[in-house]
Amino acid sequence: MASPKIPHKIGRYLVTRELGRGGMGVVYLAQDPFIDRMVAIKVTFASSPKDPQEFEQFQQVFFNEARAAGKLMHPHIVSVYDAAVENDRCYLVMEYVDGSTSKEYCREKTFLPFDRVAKIIFQCAKGLGYAHQNGVIHRDIKPSNIMISTKGDAKISDFGIATVVGASDHPRPDSFSGSVYYMSPEQLRNEPQTPQSDLFSLGVVMYELLAGTKPFEADTEYAIFFKIANKEPEPLKKHRRDVPESLERIVMRALEKELAKRYRTGLQLALELSASFDQLRHLEEEINFEEKYNALKKLDFFNDFTSSELAEVLNATQWLKHEANSTIITEGEIEDCFYIIVAGEVMVEKRGLRLNTLKQGDCFGEMAYRGNITRSASVKAVRNTVLIRINGSVIDQTSINTQLRFHKVFSKTLIRRLTLASDLLSKGSF
Repeated sequence: MASPKIPHKIGRYLVTRELGRGGMGVVYLAQDPFIDRMVAIKVTFASSPKDPQEFEQFQQVFFNEARAAGKLMHPHIVSVYDAAVENDRCYLVMEYVDGSTSKEYCREKTFLPFDRVAKIIFQCAKGLGYAHQNGVIHRDIKPSNIMISTKGDAKISDFGIATVVGASDHPRPDSFSGSVYYMSPEQLRNEPQTPQSDLFSLGVVMYELLAGTKPFEADTEYAIFFKIANKEPEPLKKHRRDVPESLERIVMRALEKELAKRYRTGLQLALELSASFDQLRHLEEEINFEEKYNALKKLDFFNDFTSSELAEVLNATQWLKHEANSTIITEGEIEDCFYIIVAGEVMVEKRGLRLNTLKQGDCFGEMAYRGNITRSASVKAVRNTVLIRINGSVIDQTSINTQLRFHKVFSKTLIRRLTLASDLLSKGSF
């Protein structure tokens, strides 16, 4: 492609300077004189504008980004303000992010502190969670598509090959099929992609930010494909000995090849990160009502709750964090509240004997709530854990239907606990 000269104007926008260029076009910094704000304009030139069919296909690919990103308004997604066609060029007017891409920090000389990496992935996970809730799958998450502002905030960009639920699919050139190193196993198998595909790609980015190398590298594309589909990445500690175990655990779960073992939602990943780092511990500020609502919808505990009942629950809950090895409930104490695990893991102990391990979606403490009796066991966090705490007296003020939902889940839980206790007794564990 011939290098285009810097134009004075693009549409109504006054071009200031060039920000960067690639194989498909160039990005300019420009001023919007009507609103008096700086914007970034991505201008893409068709390789053969004289061929009507090729140019039509080219426009379809280009405006896919406008259609996908244009419906998203989120602090961690680059906003698209405008889109147009002028002669042989198409252009998108986007939010200008003063900073660089995360690619700048994927090598040893420019490594970021662990808490900053956690914050970047936390923000990207929230952005992706929002996009997925609105029917958009990015399909090309990689370091160069994650902008880092001078203030340290992350913003996801380039929705050029995104899919939008309900939109008609258009044929795309091979060059728009995604980036090899960051593809998920299901993407390589040409299976339908889901939000979890984006989370796998984000896991690759996180690995690269922490290790300075990609988790799946080889000399040929076929060898890379084989590793993504069949090989586990090297432990992060092989590259950086001081990587926190919590970060390594989160990365490896994001990179699970089986969908059932991988994070299901961006918010689930964000909550795990939030539980692991002090700088992300302000859940009430970092995670809003809608995001909490979406998190509860994904928990097995709330499978049968209606939207209005979930809203009631949110108004009655307190979100807490407990560090690994901290005590949540002490045997013998009296309390009328119960807990539901949003992220993390806890263990139940009685007189020092480990009875059970509870994970995401499980509840505990419900017996004391129902009977106002002393706690019969202690509960400790196995690792950093996010919980919602629900006071019994508050639940008593909710609608009858909501109360019945809780009691139905508690009854099922009691049956499981009695079965477990019976098994322990038969094995002589007490």
